[in-house]
Amino acid sequence: MFNHDHSNSLTLALFTNKRVSPMPAQTPEYLQCEKPMIERLVRAGWEYRRGIEVLEDEGEPLLLSRLRRAIVRINGVTDEEAGEAITLLKAAPFGIEGSRRVLDYLKNGVPIKDDETGQPKRVMLIDYERPENNEFIVANQVGYPFRTKIPDLVLYINGIPLVIIECKKLDVSWKKAYEQIKGYEGEMPELFKYVQVGVAIGDKPVYFPTVPWLESVPVYEWKGESFDPLDNLTAMLKPLTFLDILRYFTFYRESWGTFTKVLPRYMQYRAVKEIVSQAVAYARGETDRNRGLIWHWQGSGKTLTMIFSAYKIKRLLGNPTIFFVVDRRELERQLSDELKAVGLSFEVIGSIPHLKEVLTHADGKRGIFITLIHKFRPEELEEVLQELRRERRRRRTIMDRKDVVVLIDEGHRTQYGDLADMMRSMLEKASLFAFTGTPIAKKGRDTYATFGYRDRPYLDRYFITQSIEDGFTVKIAYQPRLEEDVHLKRELLEAFLSSKLEEIPEDYRERVEEKLKKRLNAIRVFLKNPRRIEMIAEDIARHYRENVEPFKAMVVAVDREACVYYKRALDKHLPPEYSEVVMTFGRDDPKPMKDYAEELRKRFPGKDMEEIRERIRENFRNKETPKILIVTDMLLTGFDAPILQTMYLDKPLKEHRLLQAIARTNRPFFKNGENVKPFGLVVDYVGIFKELKRALEIYDERDIAGAAYNIEEIKAELREKIAKALGYFDGIEMKRDRDTIMKAVETLFRLNKGEEFQRLYREIRYNYKLLKEGRSEFREAFKWLTEVYYAYLSKVEGVPPEVELKEDEFFREALRFIHESVDIGEIKENFPVVELDEEFLKKIMRERDRKRAFSNLMFSVRHYINTHKGPLTEDLVERLERIIEAWRKERKELEKLYEELLEVAEEIENRTRERRELGLDELEYSLLMVLKRHVKANNEELINGVKKLLKETEELRFPRWTEKAEVVSEVSRKIMLLLVKEYKGKCNDIVKTRNELLEVLKRWG
Repeated sequence: MFNHDHSNSLTLALFTNKRVSPMPAQTPEYLQCEKPMIERLVRAGWEYRRGIEVLEDEGEPLLLSRLRRAIVRINGVTDEEAGEAITLLKAAPFGIEGSRRVLDYLKNGVPIKDDETGQPKRVMLIDYERPENNEFIVANQVGYPFRTKIPDLVLYINGIPLVIIECKKLDVSWKKAYEQIKGYEGEMPELFKYVQVGVAIGDKPVYFPTVPWLESVPVYEWKGESFDPLDNLTAMLKPLTFLDILRYFTFYRESWGTFTKVLPRYMQYRAVKEIVSQAVAYARGETDRNRGLIWHWQGSGKTLTMIFSAYKIKRLLGNPTIFFVVDRRELERQLSDELKAVGLSFEVIGSIPHLKEVLTHADGKRGIFITLIHKFRPEELEEVLQELRRERRRRRTIMDRKDVVVLIDEGHRTQYGDLADMMRSMLEKASLFAFTGTPIAKKGRDTYATFGYRDRPYLDRYFITQSIEDGFTVKIAYQPRLEEDVHLKRELLEAFLSSKLEEIPEDYRERVEEKLKKRLNAIRVFLKNPRRIEMIAEDIARHYRENVEPFKAMVVAVDREACVYYKRALDKHLPPEYSEVVMTFGRDDPKPMKDYAEELRKRFPGKDMEEIRERIRENFRNKETPKILIVTDMLLTGFDAPILQTMYLDKPLKEHRLLQAIARTNRPFFKNGENVKPFGLVVDYVGIFKELKRALEIYDERDIAGAAYNIEEIKAELREKIAKALGYFDGIEMKRDRDTIMKAVETLFRLNKGEEFQRLYREIRYNYKLLKEGRSEFREAFKWLTEVYYAYLSKVEGVPPEVELKEDEFFREALRFIHESVDIGEIKENFPVVELDEEFLKKIMRERDRKRAFSNLMFSVRHYINTHKGPLTEDLVERLERIIEAWRKERKELEKLYEELLEVAEEIENRTRERRELGLDELEYSLLMVLKRHVKANNEELINGVKKLLKETEELRFPRWTEKAEVVSEVSRKIMLLLVKEYKGKCNDIVKTRNELLEVLKRWG
């Protein structure tokens, strides 16, 4: 049952209980990760059991007897009804549909018919209202579904496996544990119908949604008060917190046609907790506080924070009215897309009459609504306001209800003046929560005063430095270009900075602009000079080609007409398909804009302008072209495209508008689980960054620290990273001869710093590439580190340099400059990927230098075993690791280690020779090795069995078949049928043999 507190003595008792099996091996993984994690979970309220104690059936991931008892206990149903619920739960298929169904069952119960009445009802699997009524178990070394794959820790609630934790040593990357769990997803599909969260622990602990059909998913760290990250992770896994996350924060989400799973980030969970607590307490009359400010930096997931809040408030209050209020159509669309993606029903208020209907229906329509702030126009709603005031004298209206919650996106822009006053008047008793990345503290426009309280100006704060540190955003670097030729003159810049135009909502800006036109017209005339735009466009084209491609870019022009001028100018220097304009068009537009609008209609036949803009946005995110978007107002907020790396800024912006615009470049871009975008770059053609401090003086300097870095600061960071990389090779000169490079490679391997060095080198490489100008001081160190990197890949990982350069098309252009820095051919010649064959072994044995012979043999054997993982080398892995560990720690003489290593190499060669003599390929021979271990039969019988197996599964083993759980199941079935038919009575363990054969097919097939 649920335990609120467990002492250390209880933990010790659990580990030393005489009834359980012997203690696990005292390996570094157990001592540094598995044991401390169990101890923390027990203190948090989980009950510890060894895997062999809880697992009832190796082929069944559910702990059926515990689940059955829990269902009866929680729901008061009969044993038969509990059995029916379990049958439905187990019947959920593999894949997307089954996973979504299981999550619904976990949150809302399983729909069955009542035994007595025949009426439908929901049977809860988890008691969320009375957590103590649940059973929380942490079990280690759970042998499911076959003993060759044993998860380190599994967390069960009422016998349902919901969290899987894989543990590594402190000096091993978390990625190893992550990859292991991703491997389990394909190998144990039945288990991952139920598991919702994966946790990978190594050099740091991370958590992630388990989504078997996706090759990679985002990973997160749960931050908290403790210095020890395991303590912070445990805070997330406390029974009450985990139940909350499962019920209110876990969703399947459709994005670009693919389903993924949403889990909360720690700052989202923290903020939602505050919002929901205050909104619900206010609605229930427990507090009179009804407003709050959430200050989260751009890119930290504000939209999902709003959605989590709305979902939980709706569930807790039953039937409230929730408004999402935005001030831009892009934000309205983004919010709609997110709500649809997670499957929440809502209405978009598309007109003033629609808003009137929602406000005046009974005491206000219930549900979730999205509306633009501009729908609250005083001149159009004054009559509705008066009607509501009259009606409230005789009946309750929406003005009287406290269970109305207003969630305002980018509150600093919209919540001052007539529109906001009208909204507040109509929703007089509502709770109001504003979300912003850039609050303002300025007379007449004070976000803190509007939404906060004197003793609590904001409910939650998560700003630039934290966001960068957590990896949710990247740094933003800025670089002035063409300063003497194109930057605004000082007096024009002063005029702009002192103007109020940027502070006026878009819909009203044109009316006010007339008064400011004389003052600001000189700025536009200067910025739209055709010769100036031609000069900048040429510079952008050159800079993009040399520094940015294959990432993407955005040009921000001063107005819509300038956008068209930029498009025409860029087309002279880049292919026309490289760039697109995203903006609105009007009937009174000048001819150049009308002509361009007509071109767009011809290129996108049958689509209106809104559809054309949407298509361009999606192509930018997901297709090869366009590579550059040209905008003036659109997409400067609410547009997330991680592939956007550079913004060419040719429009004066200030205060929050400047911060929001440049933040478009701050999303990390992940490839193979790692961010490959070290920073976003803003190229300044206006000169606004010269006035950055003044432009942002409305913020506390501590708040904007890290908002933008001068390119010189990025160079300083590059110096630090290069110094750190060279620090691995203390005492080794930067010579480029073979012996020196080999010594560097061995040093990395001996220190077990190879992965760390590779990550650091890739960061250096991306920074170095982006700094096309001013590279000379880094050139020699970069060349040397590059040679060490590729030599390491070749010797240790067994990857030829050109393979790493070509394997990912995205990097083809980005890595082209590597060839300009180093001679890849020379590296390949000096550090070839050696085939482990008879000729190589003879050469090794003739080598007089034992140190070199051992080194070459070690790397070759390791490469062979890494690339031939499975039954072919399974028994050799441990022997090799023991030899390498002894070499690293100098426990044995080199001569003795050389002899042991040679035995391993000769065994590999003997197996290779036998394979060739039998005329089998690697897949066939690997399958034969499995059968030899388990089946009593001669070679001919076993080889015939292998041939039949491959023939009967051939049609099922199409490209990427291992990603489809139903296909894996069918292959597994066919293997079992063949074993029963061909080797009945001759096989020592049919299930184990089936599982090992399946593993070989998945690896090699």
